Amino acid sequence: MTITRSIAFICFIFLWLTTLSGQSGDTPPDSINVQQQLLLQEESAVPDTLNGTLVVPNVFSPNGDLVNDYFEVATNGTTVYKFSVFTRTGTRIYYTVSPRIFWDGNSVGGKELPEGVYYYVIEEEGGTDPFEKGGFVHLFR
Repeated sequence: MTITRSIAFICFIFLWLTTLSGQSGDTPPDSINVQQQLLLQEESAVPDTLNGTLVVPNVFSPNGDLVNDYFEVATNGTTVYKFSVFTRTGTRIYYTVSPRIFWDGNSVGGKELPEGVYYYVIEEEGGTDPFEKGGFVHLFR
């Protein structure tokens, strides 16, 4: 078991113990979502060549409610990345080269894309051993 999963398991046990002992009432739904989101962020964090860490989200909802409206990966702002998004059939629908990894759920032409699962590729430009990461992101409207 990895350290992250061990910590998550221990946190889960402590949450259960407080519920079983009657020390806490129902957990508010928002706190459950935050806890799950933090666990997902830990599992999707990957290092780049500058020894920074890229935390890549796996879900976003560009619906205008100001909560997770963008697929955005925090970067150091100096490293340049190629960022591509593909449909499940392999058609590239979005591409950018920038120090900012950002997607609003629209195609390059500005067309709003439907809900679904999309594949992304993040490639670091330059460096002696360029970093590359790929994965899936769920878009909900």
